[in-house]
Amino acid sequence: MKKCLSNFNLKLIAIITMTIDHTGVVFETFFSNFFRAVGRISFPIIAFLLTEGYVHTKSFGKYLVRLLGLAMVSEVIYDYVFFDSFFYFNSNNIFFTLTLGLLTLYFLDKSKILIKKYIKEKIDFTIIYSVVTFLILFIMGTFAMLLNFSYGMLGILVISFFYLFKNNFSLTILSVSLVTLILGEVMQYFSLLSLILIYFYNKKLGKKCKIFFYLYYPIHILILGLIKMLLGI
Repeated sequence: MKKCLSNFNLKLIAIITMTIDHTGVVFETFFSNFFRAVGRISFPIIAFLLTEGYVHTKSFGKYLVRLLGLAMVSEVIYDYVFFDSFFYFNSNNIFFTLTLGLLTLYFLDKSKILIKKYIKEKIDFTIIYSVVTFLILFIMGTFAMLLNFSYGMLGILVISFFYLFKNNFSLTILSVSLVTLILGEVMQYFSLLSLILIYFYNKKLGKKCKIFFYLYYPIHILILGLIKMLLGI
């Protein structure tokens, strides 16, 4: 079956479903649960694209700074629109999760290189790397939970599994599905539909609109907040 979705196409699907989700949050209506279910598709696609960005970025440092900067800029808007407070510490926006997820991928890579340097036996390497990988995922996932980042432990694990099993889509499906079913709420199960879309990824970049996709997140939340104010909701 022909794979027809480019990086651009997946980003477009992610921001459309994310917008539907946030619309359901801001404007509580009869259709809100449906909107939220559709919105569950967004995060796994964003997580997958983060791993693609990590693999292909020319500068990890700049990539990390961009994500962290956007997380900090977006947080005030995110808190005010969704929680009616300029500083709400019980929930932090998705770009903090992505930043921590990117750091997790970096630590996984660096640990693998370091272990390979000193451990030559294949069996020993496999055991030690597996243990170190588990510890990294547990520690970073725990940080995500304690800091109240969106998706918490689940978010870090989904990002990591997309990266760790990038060369075996069957293992990707299995790992992402299991962790979603175990750690996610029932609504989050709808996110597994995103795996169908990701399967059709053709590894092509498509149109280049990097700035648009970065700025879209805070801007669309701000617009939803302004509409809510105008309607007096």
